[in-house]
Amino acid sequence: MICYRQGQSKKPLGPKFPWLAIAFSLASAVAIPDPDLTERQITRVDSANCPAPTTTQGFQWDTKSCTETYFAPWAFPIGNWADPPKLNITVAGVPITATVDTGSTGLVASINLFPNVTFTKTIPTHIFYSSSHWLEEGYEEWIDMSLGPYSMRTKILVKDKEVCCPNFDNNSDGQRCPPAKVARGCNCTPGGCTSTRDEDEDVSIATREVVNVPHVAYMGIGFGRGDPQNANPFLDTLTFNNKPASSSSSNFCQGYAITHDGLYLGLNQTITEGFAWTALPQQDVQGFRDWATPPMVYSVDGGTNNDGTVLVDTGIPNSYFTSSPIKWKSGSSTFDISVPGTSQLYTVKYDMSEGVSGSPNPMQPVKFGISSKAGYINTGRKFLNCFDLAYDSVGGNFGYRYLGDEVNSCSRYVSTTPLSASG
Repeated sequence: MICYRQGQSKKPLGPKFPWLAIAFSLASAVAIPDPDLTERQITRVDSANCPAPTTTQGFQWDTKSCTETYFAPWAFPIGNWADPPKLNITVAGVPITATVDTGSTGLVASINLFPNVTFTKTIPTHIFYSSSHWLEEGYEEWIDMSLGPYSMRTKILVKDKEVCCPNFDNNSDGQRCPPAKVARGCNCTPGGCTSTRDEDEDVSIATREVVNVPHVAYMGIGFGRGDPQNANPFLDTLTFNNKPASSSSSNFCQGYAITHDGLYLGLNQTITEGFAWTALPQQDVQGFRDWATPPMVYSVDGGTNNDGTVLVDTGIPNSYFTSSPIKWKSGSSTFDISVPGTSQLYTVKYDMSEGVSGSPNPMQPVKFGISSKAGYINTGRKFLNCFDLAYDSVGGNFGYRYLGDEVNSCSRYVSTTPLSASG
């Protein structure tokens, strides 16, 4: 059971439950999702006994002035979302350029970036990226961080070792890669491993040298990823311009919006203009309230519609499709998803036969993989070529803003087609 509440907009955009329909067209026989392309391992926790929520009746900005907001431009121009977005932050007084990942929760940075900080090193922990086989080993700590006028105390994995561990087992290997499993290089395939780090998870060493980024971190700002909200660096704000700011502040509406040019921290009516919203199911994670991944409805080849969830993941350029309860054909297939919360019915088409470099579709993922999770799709970050995103972390609402041709030629691949919810 998942605790659930329905968010309501003061200015609803279209019907109460409109839908965004997205069709992934896998046009050639060789374009079927790759079962060997695996996604990062994530544990999701649901509970029948959710903690008492601290929520508003509707959206936060209905009744508050919400003047405590900040726009942070991306550290590097985003282009067509081929690379992950990055922000300039300060952690323990150290300027850092952090990759912003909506597919994970929590901050990761090397321990040698903070020579003047004494860490407890009492809670060993790790993050394993199954799509690139890299294991980040270190300790769970709490550290001071700032973004513009905001300051916060956030959980961090201070990394003291990074190893390639293709056969790492979260269940049996504990927090460290057994010596017998350590590989010389990652980016592994059945034919072996190379020494170049997979850019799906972060910028490669070569890229870091080209852009001359002295300190690099990985900042997960996602929700529904198996971690409590207070592990999200943007959801534990302490001050705004050195004055107290919290989710109960009359001038601060906790949450963020992700756009082509940068990120807004702190929401209000102006920032959220044009967004249409879907209510998120509430869940309990480690005794704390969190919101589950946004709902969707999906079908394959025009078949039965099924309920599921969708993740727009800024950390990867790939897409992952569910393999259950549907089965992929040996030839071409079409995967349709509908996301509630838009004022129209959009069908977005992907043509795998054109390939990555040859496709003019701005939302074309680099690769398609099969997810072991039932009723699920990870769109990857190229979805943001045609949509902005917003997250209301107090009211439990997730927003989509269709860009049309404002940034890319999205309308060439978008048409109105209904996809009804399953019973």
